[in-house]
Amino acid sequence: MGRDGTEAVAGQVTDDGSVTIELAGELDLATAEQLRDKLEAACSGARIVRVDATRVTLLDSTSLGVLLYFARELRDRGGYLELSFATPAVKRALHVASLGRALRLADRADEEHVDG
Repeated sequence: MGRDGTEAVAGQVTDDGSVTIELAGELDLATAEQLRDKLEAACSGARIVRVDATRVTLLDSTSLGVLLYFARELRDRGGYLELSFATPAVKRALHVASLGRALRLADRADEEHVDG
């Protein structure tokens, strides 16, 4: 993505129709458009999008809205968006916005899916 070390790297869609996107840095108004573009590209070829948020330092309401939009899009097609390895900053944003149940959360890739 670019600003202040914020970046998004998308992997290839796997045989099971899933893709993982690694996010880093601040996800805010200034980076929301790039986040939307990355998620749109990932969602066009995948049924399951896993967002690795290990290195996210800030998640504001604009970027949270982008994640929710694509979570709904995928759900409508029988898939889902999952936040993996959410940092305390991401978990705090979800808690403040009361959205812990709206997005799928997983603390480890091999762990059962946990709804907020």
